[in-house]
Amino acid sequence: MYIETSAPRRPGDKARLISPAVNGNYAQCVSFYYHMYGPHVKALNVYLASGNSTLGSPAWTRTGTQANAWQLGQLQIAGGSLTQGVTNVRARFFIYS
Repeated sequence: MYIETSAPRRPGDKARLISPAVNGNYAQCVSFYYHMYGPHVKALNVYLASGNSTLGSPAWTRTGTQANAWQLGQLQIAGGSLTQGVTNVRARFFIYS
């Protein structure tokens, strides 16, 4: 997924990426690459979401410019009773601080 952070974007623009269904009963590692560089980058949040639309607190987050390079992001889904309600991994990108 790509979202341009300079014009014609406007403050508050967002992009969302939702994974296919996952089974939170089993331990898993979610790996992805991200590139957050420039004065207009605000945040990238990754959530472990249940079937409803409530996101709650991010399971992983980065804010502001990180580097002019691709970075590896990883987070764990613990599995078992701690994460059995997880059905999707949802990423939300915000631009313009």
